[in-house]
Amino acid sequence: MLKRAKTLSSPESEKLLIEASSLLLEQSKTAKAKRILSTINPANLDDSSKARLVLALSKVAIAEGDYPLAEELLTTDKLGLITASNHLDTELLNEISLLRAQTWELTGNFLAAARERIFVSPMLAEVEIAEQNHEQIWSDLVNVPVETLEQLSKTVAVPEIQGWLELAWVYKGLQDDLDRQLDALNSWQQRYPAHPAATNLPGALKVVQELSANRPTQVAILLPMQGKYRLAAEAILNGFMTAHFRNRPSSPESKQDLTIRVYDTHDVNQFSQIYQRAVSEGADIILGPLQKENLRTLTQSPDELPITTIALNQELGNAETPHNLYQFGLSPEDDAVQVADHARKYNFSRAAVLYQDNPWWSRAYAAFTKQWMTAEGEITSAASFESQDKMANAIKQMLLVHQSELRAQQLKRMIGKDFEFQPRRRQDIDFIFLIASPEQARQIRPLLDFYYAQDIPVIAGSQIYSGEPSPQNDRDLNGIEFCDIPWLLEKPDALHTAMYKAWPKADHRYFRLNAMGVDAYRLQSRLQLLTQIPDAGLFGATGNLTVGLDKRVHRELSWAVIKKGRPQLLPKIVDTEVMESTPVIPRAQGRYAPTSQNTPTAEASDREKAHGKPS
Repeated sequence: MLKRAKTLSSPESEKLLIEASSLLLEQSKTAKAKRILSTINPANLDDSSKARLVLALSKVAIAEGDYPLAEELLTTDKLGLITASNHLDTELLNEISLLRAQTWELTGNFLAAARERIFVSPMLAEVEIAEQNHEQIWSDLVNVPVETLEQLSKTVAVPEIQGWLELAWVYKGLQDDLDRQLDALNSWQQRYPAHPAATNLPGALKVVQELSANRPTQVAILLPMQGKYRLAAEAILNGFMTAHFRNRPSSPESKQDLTIRVYDTHDVNQFSQIYQRAVSEGADIILGPLQKENLRTLTQSPDELPITTIALNQELGNAETPHNLYQFGLSPEDDAVQVADHARKYNFSRAAVLYQDNPWWSRAYAAFTKQWMTAEGEITSAASFESQDKMANAIKQMLLVHQSELRAQQLKRMIGKDFEFQPRRRQDIDFIFLIASPEQARQIRPLLDFYYAQDIPVIAGSQIYSGEPSPQNDRDLNGIEFCDIPWLLEKPDALHTAMYKAWPKADHRYFRLNAMGVDAYRLQSRLQLLTQIPDAGLFGATGNLTVGLDKRVHRELSWAVIKKGRPQLLPKIVDTEVMESTPVIPRAQGRYAPTSQNTPTAEASDREKAHGKPS
């Protein structure tokens, strides 16, 4: 094609170059495709070729991680796409819409992506593409905060969009109350009988319909209620019981209650007998153990476990575990993996790591290294410190300030004269991954500034946050971005409020374990959903929970930045107007009609006419 293009005149030559570039992109030869596309002048192209050029350039931008550029190309008239769209065929318009939705998904603008996919859905003729789009609409909407879903489901007047929003809210907003959720789902199906999601219910909701018959009626909680782990065990149990009583049936006739039995497992020598006792006394599911020694007893068991068990800790390693054993813990590896993923979103490629030399933080460093190298990142420097008095030397080592000082000393000896000198740090660092406690981090950040690293972004895990806002103590952490559990960073919900009303003097050091207890309650009733639908997600207090093939519960955390000594949640892109806005690329009148049988209100019709949107 490239050889033929040289023999043709414009615009046939450009058309062939665009087609060749598209094939190169399919082969992941992005750089070569980009070079070819850069030679094409859009002014020489007809409308269809302009659109294909924009599609190819957008795919290059996405492949390079430049999502803002892709969004600009697909949503503005920068290269004439909007003007040309009036003369494009349905197939090309659909391709543009789907790529635009994909771009919004990559930037976290899930509402805009869902709206675009809902809009294009009726025009997708190919069954496989239509089904994939249908599934992605659901995936986008469950990424939207539950408060936004509830608000928009009451205000958006376009029936098909409203139906999707209501269904997503039923799934997310009622996840703690299975009976109420099932009632709401039945009501939704009656009100939207011809909605696309009613005729093809999302897989997660199909499983929800099965949960009622399969949910546990008796749960055994295995925790060390004495000894050095007592306070941790009590924090988990308090969270569990708060969630239970918030969801307890108001009348025995209407709902099925849950019997809860707590077993003390502080004596590791008695653990096996206590476990068997819980089984013999009728437990349908076991939560625990908490101690590593007891978990190891289960992981090394030669026999299959008699009932489903969700351990409240995690054992390192990839050894195969018994069939019925799942592991749920607040491990430092979770934070480290997400720091790596977060840094890649900024297109960082060169990392420096600073951590205290102990087994816990070393695990975080190892997990980060593995994830970062998998993403083709480079660790240009790493340093550890044994104690707080060794921090400064570790930082100088990480930044190579020592080498700069040594060069100056050598130069002074060579020339035999003294001179003014300012050390320089190394320049090959895009960001610093800081693994430290709050007390350590408060000392490290000023030291980084002192050693000329004030302009290097610092990213951290939950370790740097005490769990309680402390503006006076944390002002030195300003500008640091970190991940932590939603329970500590996001707006408190009714369960969160009830927890601290019941235990007003709860120690903030155990807040994360309170949240773990809340999620243990949720997991015992929703484990079937997470194992059958891996991408379903449980929107928990400790993160968005999923269960992997390794039977471990994985957590997606929230992100915040320290400002004025307080954590400020980093926004997830939400546009509350996007659901009723005019499509970016207009479609001819009559080509789109909501498939729901619900009739739009007069107010909605007037609004659509005012915006020029087909009804």
